Amino acid sequence: MNTTAIKKLIPIKLKQHLVTYRGARDFPLPSSNRCFIFLAADYGNIGDIAISYAQKQYLQHVMTDYEVVSVPISQTRLVLNSIKQQIQQRDIVTIIGGGNMGSSYPDIEELRQLVINTFPTNRVVCFPQTLDWSDSAKSKRALHRIVKVYAKHPDIHIFARESMTAAKLIKLFAEYSNVHVGLVPDIVMSANAAVLGTKNDVESSTILRCLRNDKEAALSTEQYGFIDKALADTDYHIEKTDTHAGGSQLDEAHCKKLLTDKLSQFRSAKLVVTDRLHGMILCLLSGTPCLVLPNSNHKIRQTQLDWLRNHPRLVFLELDEVAEISKHIDKLLFLSHGTMNESPVHINEYHDLEKSVVII
Repeated sequence: MNTTAIKKLIPIKLKQHLVTYRGARDFPLPSSNRCFIFLAADYGNIGDIAISYAQKQYLQHVMTDYEVVSVPISQTRLVLNSIKQQIQQRDIVTIIGGGNMGSSYPDIEELRQLVINTFPTNRVVCFPQTLDWSDSAKSKRALHRIVKVYAKHPDIHIFARESMTAAKLIKLFAEYSNVHVGLVPDIVMSANAAVLGTKNDVESSTILRCLRNDKEAALSTEQYGFIDKALADTDYHIEKTDTHAGGSQLDEAHCKKLLTDKLSQFRSAKLVVTDRLHGMILCLLSGTPCLVLPNSNHKIRQTQLDWLRNHPRLVFLELDEVAEISKHIDKLLFLSHGTMNESPVHINEYHDLEKSVVII
């Protein structure tokens, strides 16, 4: 039997343990109180990079007596034991927000559960997430595992970023008083473009088409055709872009450049058309008018309904309204840009989150 055949016979869990054992390394920590951000994005999803930066800036703002320490997601298994050996009782464990709780991104969910299990005596705060679920057997197994692992922790705070997820989490953990469920906006909306870093360059000569081409896409071929024709009819230059740049194990400078370049690109556009949640949020931070379409789950629709329903530079269309997209594009093209210092929601919306991380 050759080496490749032998490798296929090794269980995935054993492979993970072997990789962890061989690659384990020290992770030196500051001597002060620490607040950790686990699963910080070091891959080319610019929305997740924005979450990582916004979460760090938020924690630095509200936890002035703590050193905020980001742990890149690719390093999780390699440095977890080192951190476990050094962690103190007053240290806070936070886990990255986003849309990866549930069965759609099992690798990330597994890492979140690993972190929760590793620090049973420290407060754990899961920053605002969207939970995905369905009636499938796979989803039911994933939810069962989530409840089993999370509910074992004596002091865990889970925040939803929209009300559908909040309602589902409250139902799942109704019997567990140690699991605290809260509702706050996506953490990127606590920031602004100036804080995250962008150029104030309003050229207003381009419309950006920032549409998905993955498993979360909901638009049909016919609907893509309606959108492309409506954009072509404006006589503006149309540029295709995305918030997914690819790559993994990227260094901090590379991640920061991806984020600032994307914000600057959005800032310089006349209009952005997108079906990405952070396409919408980064667009609003940049002050650029935005036409938003649904993805395959509830995260964009419910975020807009919960927090952005009355935003003056945002139009959200349901799938059955796409045929009427031209008139909404024309309306948005008449709007001027906002400033780079605006946040889409008031900072007071994060009060419950602040209470969970600031231990008196």
